[in-house]
Amino acid sequence: SIELRTELSGFADKATHWKEVREKLKAQIQEEEKKNSRTGGALVLQLMSPTAGPCDFTVSYLTMAAYWQPSYDLKAGGGTDSLHLLYKANLVQTSGIDWRRVKLSLSTAMPTQSGNAPILQAWFLRFVEPVAAGYFLNSAQPSNSVAANAPTIMLRGTQSLKEAALPMYVVDGKIMSEAEFKTIDSRAIKSINVLKGEAATAIYGSRAANGVIQIMMKDEPGDYVSLNEQQMDAVFDIDIPYDVAGNGKEQSVELKDYRLPCTYQYYAAPRADRDAYLLGQVTGWEKLNLLPGEASIMVDGTYIGKSNIDPGSLQDTLNLTLGKDKRIVIKKEKVTDFSSVKFLGSNKKQVFTYEITVRNNKKEKASLTLKDQYPISTDKEIESELLESSGATVNTDTGILTWKVELAPGESRKLRISYSVKYPKDKSISMN
Repeated sequence: SIELRTELSGFADKATHWKEVREKLKAQIQEEEKKNSRTGGALVLQLMSPTAGPCDFTVSYLTMAAYWQPSYDLKAGGGTDSLHLLYKANLVQTSGIDWRRVKLSLSTAMPTQSGNAPILQAWFLRFVEPVAAGYFLNSAQPSNSVAANAPTIMLRGTQSLKEAALPMYVVDGKIMSEAEFKTIDSRAIKSINVLKGEAATAIYGSRAANGVIQIMMKDEPGDYVSLNEQQMDAVFDIDIPYDVAGNGKEQSVELKDYRLPCTYQYYAAPRADRDAYLLGQVTGWEKLNLLPGEASIMVDGTYIGKSNIDPGSLQDTLNLTLGKDKRIVIKKEKVTDFSSVKFLGSNKKQVFTYEITVRNNKKEKASLTLKDQYPISTDKEIESELLESSGATVNTDTGILTWKVELAPGESRKLRISYSVKYPKDKSISMN
């Protein structure tokens, strides 16, 4: 029918349109790939040998076209008093030579820094924003094959006098043959434990009469990373072989996985922001060789956003802002019945009263540090006085009030702040 033909014609036009869109997108992708195309590069080696013949070489070289930047994943919550910190490195190299199955060593040293001894000037403390820095990266070609790296283990005992007496191999609880065991890369082994005699047969029975070799395998990328602290820097040696493209494409490498004791509390300053922020306080952080970098934050399995880690602090405690929590509700409202304006001779006196309500909508208790403030005068004609603070700790130099509030699940608490300001009635003041 005409209607079906018209409908088919419309579908054909749509198909043509989407085909054109696909071709345009494909062209854009190819254009972007050209922008990040690899540059040419080559290594020229001069070799000397007293005799002719095949040789194996391990090649290492220094290039300024490679660097790494630290980044972090922070996972908090889950009803625990610990913080899961995943320490990562983002690698970039633009040498033009693709690195194939290289062993990476990531150093915290920066070889571009000045080698001259410094001259001391006056030292002023100041706050600084953490910035990402590039760090030195070494690479070396791997040397041995997987099979060649398999460890050789020998058990001696009465049964070992027999030529056919072989121990039992148990890898992560699974029994393996000697041939299967020899295929394991030694770099993947976390620990080895040897059982003999009754200690072996008590667990595995008579088949373990020749002894048992228990092997635990590394099960996380961080198990393949060793940290070597040297006089001038710290070096992360990674046993996993990596392929790193030479065209500048960023690649992420996991370095260390830490479970850190952490104290969690909420913080709010409703005069500036009505939201409550979850803070994590970590002690002992100076032993972790952390570097300034960006952190992705997850709380109770939900991605919150980005923050920064600044290990350059002089404090013993590393304070981390882990994002806002809408389940801690905070309201600040002016109490009109207790706010007033009076004229006293040539002066005007204003009283300001505010009520702050905090509520915990979480299923767990919450510790909250709440701050507010009253104005401080820097002019002798202006007088300010704190009238009510609901038991807050008061800093009279800054006018900041601090409450430490413990909230049970579903609990609400009301706090009140009241202050007066007196000044000449023919003048105006700013209360911002």
